[in-house]
Amino acid sequence: MSWSNCGEDSIGRPIGYAFEATCDHPGCHKQIDRGLSYACGGMHGEDEISCEGYFCEAHRPTFVEHCGSTHQICSQCTKALIDSGEWQEDEDEGCLTQVGAA
Repeated sequence: MSWSNCGEDSIGRPIGYAFEATCDHPGCHKQIDRGLSYACGGMHGEDEISCEGYFCEAHRPTFVEHCGSTHQICSQCTKALIDSGEWQEDEDEGCLTQVGAA
């Protein structure tokens, strides 16, 4: 299976790196694709931290450590995680980590 055409997202948009798109951040017109390299949180799914949006590098400013991997997330997801009280900014590592994680 190729990641170039992965079907549709939950709002019916075609996803995969073969599909040209613009950044989902309001007012941004940067050309991207809907591949994993632009996906908020990386892979989308029930166990993932993601809003299912696709963003340019500037609008995925935060790195998050989750399930042994590091992903970039958008500003809205960053705020939601911090506001939940379950995540915190780790200034030493430069990313978000779960509260109480070793």
